Amino acid sequence: MPLLEVNGITAGYGDSEILRDVSMTVEAGEIVSIIGPNGAGKSTLMKSVFGLLHPKTGSIRFDGHDITHREPYQIVELGMCYVPQVANVFTELTVEENLEMGAFLLREASLEDRKARIYDLFPRLKERRRQRAGKMSGGERQMVAMGAALMLDPKLVLMDEPSAGLSPVMVSMIFERIAEINRNDGPAMLIVEQNAKLSLAMSSRGYVLAAGENRFEGTGPGLLNDPEVGRLYLGG
Repeated sequence: MPLLEVNGITAGYGDSEILRDVSMTVEAGEIVSIIGPNGAGKSTLMKSVFGLLHPKTGSIRFDGHDITHREPYQIVELGMCYVPQVANVFTELTVEENLEMGAFLLREASLEDRKARIYDLFPRLKERRRQRAGKMSGGERQMVAMGAALMLDPKLVLMDEPSAGLSPVMVSMIFERIAEINRNDGPAMLIVEQNAKLSLAMSSRGYVLAAGENRFEGTGPGLLNDPEVGRLYLGG
């Protein structure tokens, strides 16, 4: 049984249907990328998985549970975390306080060990743990957001455009950390990303959405080397 199974969902806002009969799976330990043009429904799919938007039809199962109509706090309790593209940190709180907010379900006794693990992964955050997140660069905020999501030791992390607005150096650093987290028995990752080539290169599998529908699916390398996918969605 897949860790996450999205089966034929149709979803949107009001009378507008953004997704139509979309299906996908994520296995434990995988990195799976969702790519496609702007307006394809990628972020809508992520919001549907995390309970921020409830599908009109179809079903979503996570770790053996039907989560189609559950609320985000219930889904977090099952072991899924979400790093949105924007507003993903508490700007008035310090780095350390943001990490502690991410661990709201934990007993206090577990906090120090969890924070130490995050600081090992992101040494820059340890150096700046007393700094307000709002005073940090975009890349550093992304590290804070990722660290907060990992504090609960989730089974699956959803990441919406982790490279958006970052410098090339910071993009490389963020994707290196994602790969490192996954290599070290970390959670599965479901990533929506405009930098399709970079995302697919590190992914076990990928899905291409277009006009709210499944268009292609395959292994990361397979999609990268597919001439039609390259022509339509990878810029060559």
